[in-house]
Amino acid sequence: MSLYVASFIKNFSILNYDMLLQLRMRELSIDLFSISFLSTITSAIGSLATPFWGALSDESKSRKKILLIAISIALVVLPGYTVAKRAAHFFWVAAIFTFFSSAFDPISMAIFVESSKLNSNVVVSIVNAVNSLGMGVGRIVISPLLNFLSVVHVMLILFFVALTMLYFVQRTTVVPHHRYEIQRTNLQRVFSAITSKSVLKKKNLWAMYLGSFLRQLGIGGTFALIAVYLVEEVGMKKSATILLASANPFMQVPSHFLAAWMMRKIPSKHIAAFGMLTSGLGALLFVPAHSTLTVLLAYAVSGFGFGTFINGATSFVIENVPVNRRAEFLGLLTSVRSFGSLFGPLLAGWLATFSFTLVFIAMGSIMIFGSIVTLVYCQR
Repeated sequence: MSLYVASFIKNFSILNYDMLLQLRMRELSIDLFSISFLSTITSAIGSLATPFWGALSDESKSRKKILLIAISIALVVLPGYTVAKRAAHFFWVAAIFTFFSSAFDPISMAIFVESSKLNSNVVVSIVNAVNSLGMGVGRIVISPLLNFLSVVHVMLILFFVALTMLYFVQRTTVVPHHRYEIQRTNLQRVFSAITSKSVLKKKNLWAMYLGSFLRQLGIGGTFALIAVYLVEEVGMKKSATILLASANPFMQVPSHFLAAWMMRKIPSKHIAAFGMLTSGLGALLFVPAHSTLTVLLAYAVSGFGFGTFINGATSFVIENVPVNRRAEFLGLLTSVRSFGSLFGPLLAGWLATFSFTLVFIAMGSIMIFGSIVTLVYCQR
């Protein structure tokens, strides 16, 4: 239970930094491309760090020890965002923070699955629902705070909330896991996909990773400048942009449980592909989104798409990888998604110089293509 609370806190605080950072950098008159490039930095580091931490925890005697050390260092770095003044400062903080914070998702998911007596599909849906609820509640809390506090002060409040994660991670009870006995170099841990071709060929697992990459490329581009778009193009208040954005994670919650129920009857690859398709439709809905209702609808559809996608993709990976390398390949799933987010914001930053409409059409189309790749090539 303690790790569930830690996961909730992480999503409540840390994952809600993204939109605040966009607003803060804009306050400092930092250009649009640099703001979108921040997402590229975090995605690049995350794509390398997540398989590393997953592989390291698979080889270690204690997953919790690795997780606690990594999160402690990440939280020491997090306040750096509040004192950053130039784009380069934000980039340095993001690079260091992301490297260490990337340990949480693959290691915690492995602990959840290994420590529970429930079916892995159910565990995945519960974890994802807790994560989405945390992000949604965080946005509900942040929105009114922005009406009477500065962005920096709100970031500091979230930092102090994030610190409580350490207490709950420390209290987590874990069971011994099947260790991966082959010792690898750090380079082999980072680029685990290159040395795992036989695993990736099983049931065409590579296609799920490719589809996840394309989906994240599209979603990363869609939301890289969304706060700027809603404030400067649509004319919304900062607090309203955060409040409406909460529709995304709140819509994820029922979709997580719906995905778990559907996977009792439908293969997980179909659930993942459906989620990618819906995510693409959500991006396209931002094109005509020039009112509160239409923005809310776009966020809700996108959130529903994420819930079904992440449950289907995670379950498909768990079903088709060796038990003693579970955290590594869950880390690789996060890695390819981060790698997609590396290119998405770059492409969005360039397209936004022409038109935000072009951004949403391009990103939606990419995600729909990813759903087709997953559906056609992944095997049951």
